[in-house]
Amino acid sequence: AGTYSGAGSMFRFAFVVLIQLLFSCGDAAVQRDKQGYEVPAPGEWLEGDFHVHSTGASNDTGGESWPEVIAAKAKEQGLFFVVLTDHSNSTGSDVSTTDEDPALFNMGPEFMYWERAAELSQPGEFLMISGNEVSPVDVDADISEPRGHTGCIPWELENFDIDTPFVDRPRGMVTGGYAMQQAIDRGCFAIVNHPYTLARWIAYDWTNMDYHGMEIFSGGGGGLDAYDLESRDAWRCDLLAGRNVVPIAASDNHRVNQEPPGEILHPALGWPRTAVYAKDRSWPAIMEALADGKVALFEGESRVFLDGYDTDRRRARGTYIRELRVRGTLDPQASSATLQLTRATACDDPRPSLDAVPAVTELVLLEQEIASGEEFDVSVLIKGEPGVYSVSLIPGTPTRLKGVRRAALSKAIVIP
Repeated sequence: AGTYSGAGSMFRFAFVVLIQLLFSCGDAAVQRDKQGYEVPAPGEWLEGDFHVHSTGASNDTGGESWPEVIAAKAKEQGLFFVVLTDHSNSTGSDVSTTDEDPALFNMGPEFMYWERAAELSQPGEFLMISGNEVSPVDVDADISEPRGHTGCIPWELENFDIDTPFVDRPRGMVTGGYAMQQAIDRGCFAIVNHPYTLARWIAYDWTNMDYHGMEIFSGGGGGLDAYDLESRDAWRCDLLAGRNVVPIAASDNHRVNQEPPGEILHPALGWPRTAVYAKDRSWPAIMEALADGKVALFEGESRVFLDGYDTDRRRARGTYIRELRVRGTLDPQASSATLQLTRATACDDPRPSLDAVPAVTELVLLEQEIASGEEFDVSVLIKGEPGVYSVSLIPGTPTRLKGVRRAALSKAIVIP
């Protein structure tokens, strides 16, 4: 009996040593940066614009936003991908048309540059994707109630239906929610474009909350404006409610030759833009990363990134997070900006009512002034409290009539 007992003890000792070695080797394999933080999985930040209009497929493009010109300008601006989101069944199917023409309603085609976009793409260097912006309107655009514009971004390019028209007419009969559902059913990554905006007729009516993304930073306001901040609050309310919604920044560019940063009604291409951390330079990798919320939103050279770590500075999610790291830089052309890390804890959400906007209750965990061109790398210890954590880098005070240039917004970290 003693012999067997000794063998058992030896076996247990060897087993413990083996486990310790395995853990030691595993930790040794973890790559860390100079500050001791685990580095991200292999990948690359790819910058793109998810909301761009082209001549011949959307109205009000100045007659010069042809796909070839957009591709050339995008490369000049450092964009790896551009998504053409031309208005569904709308004007612009006729290049000479600048006003709504009833003869073009529900006539299509919806994805008229599908093949041309593929021809202009260069694998590993630049991607142009043909999407859509499903665009129902009320009876009279001058006094209309919100309907909303839905960005349709193809999840997959193989076997995607480019022939069936979206139903966005008759006027006043199609809700934003029905337009949204059509995009989802088509196989689109469906985005609520500019949900709150001065142009009430393109604001969203919140009759469908199953969207995948929300444009919380739109170029139509001349920089980050108060409507964008309302959209950001709506997005954070969605996250607090348990909905997985990805934040998007996009230009809504209609005039490709507009010089950066553009004007309030004519934003420049890529102002703002979304960067996606993808494992390779393919569309499937971009969409996989987008769905996982690996994004950063910004204008110009401003950047802000938010990451969560455990007590050993290993990358972590959810309740395992004990340290938040905020990194980035402020564009040298911005004089200064306020860097703020907040934890949203509750939301007063009136949606689908349009009589008020969502109001977020939040705690400020970090706030400091960032100088022009300054790089920053700060950390905040937390206790894993539930909430929606996010970061903003805002130069000045946005209003409803005037946005601020060269802002940046982070993704969110959600602790349930």
